[in-house]
Amino acid sequence: MNIFNFSEVERILVLGAHPDDEIIGPGGTIHRFSRKGKKVYVITCTCGGTAADRPEKMKSMVEKRRREMESTNRIFGITKRMILNYQSQEVYRAAYGTDQLHHQLIKLIREYKPELIFTHSRDNHRDHNAVYAITRESVFQASESILGYLGKPWPIAPIFYYGVEQELTEPNLIIQINKEDLEAKIKALETQLSQTREDYLKHFKQMVTARSQLWGAKFFGADKLAEPFYVNYRSPILIEE
Repeated sequence: MNIFNFSEVERILVLGAHPDDEIIGPGGTIHRFSRKGKKVYVITCTCGGTAADRPEKMKSMVEKRRREMESTNRIFGITKRMILNYQSQEVYRAAYGTDQLHHQLIKLIREYKPELIFTHSRDNHRDHNAVYAITRESVFQASESILGYLGKPWPIAPIFYYGVEQELTEPNLIIQINKEDLEAKIKALETQLSQTREDYLKHFKQMVTARSQLWGAKFFGADKLAEPFYVNYRSPILIEE
């Protein structure tokens, strides 16, 4: 096992397709970074309007989701969040129909200068898959001496892939979090009152709690908490508190 010391990382960037993805996936790790005085930048690709049950309610739903994201920012200590305002189910087209999203991400990577990036893993959601794929492309091209009007090139940062509702198939990087981090994650989930599924809060609160207990106990010991990720290393990497 490797012990990966990233205590010198000062800036991280988290990409999420939807307003609550960064909570369900790396929420505890986000809080861990911010409580240690690090800068945390979040890019949310969609505005959440399609959560409305009728088209005429989409505008008010967007405002609700924005307020919920602002609450999450305060709970997690997020330095800055950029909302790109695409509609759900349209991120794939935004990623591959034009250069717009690709160029937005290049510009933001060069502006935020992350030393570590968290993004979606591959799963059964087309928005997640689009963010998964375009993150790698944008990170690489943000490092190249091209598109100078989008900012100065920024070196390629390691990418940690997270799962949302669907579990990672082969996590090989485990980040230990503490009780305070998990409590912040639960508190952030409780702000998501615009979700239309009746069991949303109960479902995800139980899931993220069980997930953190499982990975914490498995790699760090009884009563420990952790979040799983995937990175292109050959053996599991443990990140201690």
